[in-house]
Parts: sequence; C-alpha cells; structure tokens
Amino acid sequence: MALVRRAVGAVSRRLGRPELVSAFYAGARQLEHEALALEAVLGASLRSDSGYVDVGCNRGQVLREAVRIAPRGRHFAFEPIPALADELAREFPTVDCRRLALGARSETAQFCHFTRLDGWSGLRKNPDVADEQGAPEYIEVQVSTLDEELAGETPTLIKIDVEGAELGVLEGARSLLMRARPTIVFEHIAETSRLYGAEPGAVWDLLAALDYRIMSVMGDGPFDRTRFTSTSKVVNWLATPDV
Repeated sequence: MALVRRAVGAVSRRLGRPELVSAFYAGARQLEHEALALEAVLGASLRSDSGYVDVGCNRGQVLREAVRIAPRGRHFAFEPIPALADELAREFPTVDCRRLALGARSETAQFCHFTRLDGWSGLRKNPDVADEQGAPEYIEVQVSTLDEELAGETPTLIKIDVEGAELGVLEGARSLLMRARPTIVFEHIAETSRLYGAEPGAVWDLLAALDYRIMSVMGDGPFDRTRFTSTSKVVNWLATPDV
C-alpha cells in the first residue's frame, strides 16, 4: 500500500495537476500536502547562505528547491546510482555531489537499482516491486557515513530518503548531529525499514537520545514513541533539536 500511495503521488506531480488525482485518492492528497509542507520547511529553515545535505538525492527534486532558497550555501548531494550521480553533478555544478550510499559504517555493498523505478532502489530489494515492474540490476556501491563525509561541516538541514535505510544513515551521523544540530527531514515507513532489521521504534529512540523532537512534516506532534510506532499515515517526518 505504501508503494501505491507514493506512486500515485509521483504521478500527480508529474501531471502538473495534482488536484486531479488527489480528488479521487486520499493517499495522493496526503502526499501532496506533505510535499507542500516540505517546501515550507525548506523555506523556514534555510537562509541564503545555509548549508543543505540531500541523502538519496535521486534526480535532485528537493535539492533544486534548496539551491534556489540558499544559493550561497554549501550543499552536498549523495546518490549511489552512477547515472543519476553524474546527472546531478552536471545539473548542480555548485553542489558537492558524491556517488555514495550512506549508512552506519564504511563498506562496499550490493545495491538494488530498479532501472524502471529508480526512486525505489536501495541497499535491500523492496519485495513490493516485482521484477517485471522495476527491472532490477544489482550494482556494487561504496557506502560511507555522514560523520566521515561531513567532518567539520555544519549543515542547517539534512534530508534523508533512502527507502528504509534511514536508521543506518542516522547511526552514521551521531557526531554530526550532536555537533551541528541540524534540522532533519526523513522518510520513514515501518514496513520498509524492517527490510534492514530496524525495530519500529529504533529511529525514534536514536533521535530522542540525541535530544531531537519528532513531528510529521506537516507540523503535527511532537510524537511520543507509542504514537510514532503506531501511525501509518505519516511518510515524511521532521526532527528538530532541543538546543
């Protein structure tokens, strides 16, 4: 169901008329609202010289807005699919684009690239995507950590969209989060994170231990652990530090 919700949301945005699909499908309406809320978060969080980090950048859909809002900021984009990483480097010459996956530790790993649905690619194969639908190919990628890649950097906002691997990305960013205290926007769907062995409350536990409040990107919350683990209506989340 999560795959269907997100696919319909993507189609509605590509049509340029999201209200047409949203009128018939409540899940698309929710995703449309979350996309608008994400733009609002970017606008509220970033100044013209703020730093932005995009983990799982894909084709730069969110990066493009961040660069527009903060043209003088120091920005980083991480994308492990070679063709997409090269495309990002060409389109965003002022952004430090790195052909890397991110996780809890540095390693070499196998990556499932869905050549027809690259937005659902990841370090684990999503079983909701049939082979005939996604046309998967398996590639070897380098995995690093945000702590290693951004040592000494102080980003204002980090966006994470890694198809269930968000816990590993956050584990590999503990030092950065404690030092820089960035706002975090992350996609989290419980059933997808289970592909990586993550318990339902693991992301909440890690962020709470680092003194972050967790809300929906729409601004609902803050969510306690019970509510975070029990909701199925929120896809995109917002974590803000208790400074």
